[in-house]
Amino acid sequence: MNDDAPAPEGARARRSPKVFSALGVLAAVVIAVNANVLCARFYQRWDVSTGGLYTLSPATVTILHELPDTVSLTVLLARTDPLLAPLRQLLVSYGAQTARLEVNYLDPEQNPAQFAAVQQKYGVSAGKAEDGRIVADAVILVARGDRTWFVTSDELGQSDDDGRQQPRLEQAVTEGIAGVLGSEKAKLCFATGRGEASIDDVGPDGLAELRRRLEKNNFEVTPLDVTRPDAQKPLAGCRLLAIVAPEQPYAPDATDRVKSWVRAGGNVVALVGPTFGEDGRVALSGLESLFELGGVRLEPNVVLETDPSRRLPRGAGEVFFGVPAEHAATRGLVLEGGKTEVSVLVSQSRALSLIGGGPGHALVKTSPEAITLADVKAVLDGKGPPPDAPHAERIVAAAAELDKPAGSHEKHGPRLVLAGFANLAGGRTFQDPALVGDRLLVENAVAWAAARPPIVSVPEKPARAVGLALTEESLGEVLRYVLIYMPGSALLVGAFVLLRRRAQERASRRDRRGTE
Repeated sequence: MNDDAPAPEGARARRSPKVFSALGVLAAVVIAVNANVLCARFYQRWDVSTGGLYTLSPATVTILHELPDTVSLTVLLARTDPLLAPLRQLLVSYGAQTARLEVNYLDPEQNPAQFAAVQQKYGVSAGKAEDGRIVADAVILVARGDRTWFVTSDELGQSDDDGRQQPRLEQAVTEGIAGVLGSEKAKLCFATGRGEASIDDVGPDGLAELRRRLEKNNFEVTPLDVTRPDAQKPLAGCRLLAIVAPEQPYAPDATDRVKSWVRAGGNVVALVGPTFGEDGRVALSGLESLFELGGVRLEPNVVLETDPSRRLPRGAGEVFFGVPAEHAATRGLVLEGGKTEVSVLVSQSRALSLIGGGPGHALVKTSPEAITLADVKAVLDGKGPPPDAPHAERIVAAAAELDKPAGSHEKHGPRLVLAGFANLAGGRTFQDPALVGDRLLVENAVAWAAARPPIVSVPEKPARAVGLALTEESLGEVLRYVLIYMPGSALLVGAFVLLRRRAQERASRRDRRGTE
């Protein structure tokens, strides 16, 4: 028998399917490996939830990308807690942005010994609810070194009387991470003495909400009467001085004290709206020379917007949407290339003009159709603005950075953010989601002027209904699905399968009879 003889044709035919099968398995392995490598290198998630619940805001992404070292999050929620599932999904999105976030989950009910150790280490208080659940005053512990931040269950979401829930998962977690990043608190002084807005006022025009947000972002907020003759010494300990909505004019000596402090390296945010005398004319604020120090002239007039697309329907045009200009203090308001992304709501503003050759830089402008009035008596009487008033683009907010003083160890010179309107910092700005532009501007202005990391400003997620709301119509629809549609579908599928099998059996019997 010849061993070199070619294999029979049938043997080669039997061998071919085995070879192709092996090649198919090998190809599947290669594809699976490549898919895993691509998924590991190019992480991508798609958020199909209502309102983009798990889509991170630019502020969160920026903080995660700039983490200097490891930040640990310990979630103290039971497995049955309804907050655990959405929080876990959100933290997966956080982990996709940075490798410096360490997340641990601790069930207080399943691991009482570990929970007791956490209580002792961080001072967490806990008790038992009526149903036996362990309830702690903190549901998330954020830690970095010896700095810690507690997030309570109330901060993760709010419910209204209509059964709708306002999720605040991202806001709470990101604020907690930002709270442990700063090494020392920057002292932010709010000027008092001339009827300025109060940091203790919780009303729509008060600064209590701004104060809360600043304190959560590692600022120490304190009031300071700059009109006192001895105010120069406490000013020296301030990183930033905020002058918000003074109702009475500043005396020259008080303004000179602030200017001397600025020349020595101090930073200022001044939001000065118009005040009116008995004659209907705009009164001087006494801070005009402070504005001029920043290369900006505070004009004694009021801006009225006449462009219908930018002004609000009510009033004479004193409330309008300003156009932000590209600057570090308007980050998030302007896209690259100068295209406006979010407008700023301006209410009763004085006009600013840049002094030629000065350090001033426009932050917010009007449309080219705006006018200015020094005497608003005719407008207050309902006669409207004069028809011959010149139309031009006006500046309503500006920023400036002065030369660094001699002997300063700062990386930059004194910074000033100057605005002719004061509605930016009120509580209404943080309560109305439509005023996100105002919120971003005031927070960015404080962060830029103080040379601190950007203040966390996570947009609110839309409220959504929780639980089931069954009406008579929806109950009837459920009844039809359960008693008619679903059983009927099963019967139709069963009848189809039965008829098909009988047809196949009859065809098979006919084939056998034909073969015989």
